[in-house]
Amino acid sequence: MLSTIGKVFNGQTGLEENKSDDAPSNMGGATNEASEKLIQEFFGAIQEGDTDTVRQLLMDHKTNLTRARFKPEPRSVGFPAEIERDAYTLLGAYLGPLTGLQYAILTGRDGIAKDILDSTFEQDVDARFGNGNTALHLAVLLGAPTLVSALIERSADITLKNKRGYSVVDMSDNPDILCLLKAGTVEQEE
Repeated sequence: MLSTIGKVFNGQTGLEENKSDDAPSNMGGATNEASEKLIQEFFGAIQEGDTDTVRQLLMDHKTNLTRARFKPEPRSVGFPAEIERDAYTLLGAYLGPLTGLQYAILTGRDGIAKDILDSTFEQDVDARFGNGNTALHLAVLLGAPTLVSALIERSADITLKNKRGYSVVDMSDNPDILCLLKAGTVEQEE
């Protein structure tokens, strides 16, 4: 299950407000100390698995935090050894700045990912990171059927391809996940 796939952090938090042009933090252009602290608190709570703090922060700052991004320190997060080669082949080695939803999925915080997804605006569900990947690409690759189902219910686009040319269907050979994707494709076509 997803909760067993998160990698242990090597003591680096990697928390920072993303200031690059390719993935804005969407904090209304604010780079002040208060917004940086808020972003650090949010991503720190995700990292620590502090569901209560994440929920409270989302209640108080939904728009800012569901769109905020941060770039993890190199090697502070990663993929489980058993799928690492597939992850680099299918998703690419570059993660880049991540949203809270993407970070929670990547680190195996499935409950927190669901809470963030419930607060995320529909137009932000397919936010891209790294090589054009989405949260659905991650959830499928990591074998998280509960999150795959929740993302599809929130209208995640099953047909999107990343910059490597892979769609979410290419990310898994798990029959349960493939069945969810097939059912989701039929629903999206209707």
